Amino acid sequence: MSTENDLVNNLAARFDTAIAKLSEVSISMDKMLAVHETRLEQQERQTEIIHDRIGDFKKEMMDELKDLRNENKMAHQEVGERLSRLEKWRWMVVGASVVFGFLVAQMQVFSKIFS
Repeated sequence: MSTENDLVNNLAARFDTAIAKLSEVSISMDKMLAVHETRLEQQERQTEIIHDRIGDFKKEMMDELKDLRNENKMAHQEVGERLSRLEKWRWMVVGASVVFGFLVAQMQVFSKIFS
């Protein structure tokens, strides 16, 4: 019976050791899970910050593109107006040249009329 008691005591001691080690493992697993949860939360916050920055950057870029489009439109209108003025001036010069050429060609007729 003594060997049976020794065997039971030995098994009980081993179970106690195993339970203690399992408790230590459980505690360390809890700590690792807490660390991983913290890291995941930080990563989620960083991801949200990055998404917000991307959204803000997109809005800024769209506003900048809109401003550039408006500036380009205004410059295009300005160039169009200048071109229109130059064309009018050119046609006035051409018209004046035609009138002057006509008058020069008719100089003989005018000189006969006035003489």
